[in-house]
Amino acid sequence: MPPPNDVEIMLAEQLLASVVGLDPSNPQEKETPRRFLQALREMTTREPFEFTTFKPDVPLDEMIVERDISFHSLCRHHVLPFEGVAHIAYVPDERMAGISKLARTVRYCAAALQTQEELTVEIATFLEDNLRPRGVAVVMEAEHMCMTLRGVKAPGAKTSTAAMKGVFADHARTAKAEFLSRIDGRR
Repeated sequence: MPPPNDVEIMLAEQLLASVVGLDPSNPQEKETPRRFLQALREMTTREPFEFTTFKPDVPLDEMIVERDISFHSLCRHHVLPFEGVAHIAYVPDERMAGISKLARTVRYCAAALQTQEELTVEIATFLEDNLRPRGVAVVMEAEHMCMTLRGVKAPGAKTSTAAMKGVFADHARTAKAEFLSRIDGRR
């Protein structure tokens, strides 16, 4: 990721000076515009990774669940962070992924300006496209700093979103109920 250029730094300095009173003559604040831009780039630059899969040695038709994958992202409406945990399940068909690939997928998809709802669907779609499973489920729980620090000022409030595809989307079957029970810690 390239460092901010002089024009970008000047624009950030003007913005921060006019909006929040940044004093660029203060030695402690002189590098703030550059750091501000660098932080935004870090939080919105996706690190590519190879989503490798493998064929299991034995046929698998049971659910694989990974819980409590930490993530943080930036709200597209306020450019403030939201952070929490993602829970993912999938029922393999022909291919499986190493468990680190699920966490890498969450981290990769989270690096953007977006809503939590969009992020949840993007992760489920990415896994569905790359694994071709019988089903995939993603539940995300997050605290949004735009609700904690401003506006309603409701610290601790959590937003929960879900995306259910394949066998998890069929409400008449038990995969969805089993997954939700597992992430609630009952299994």
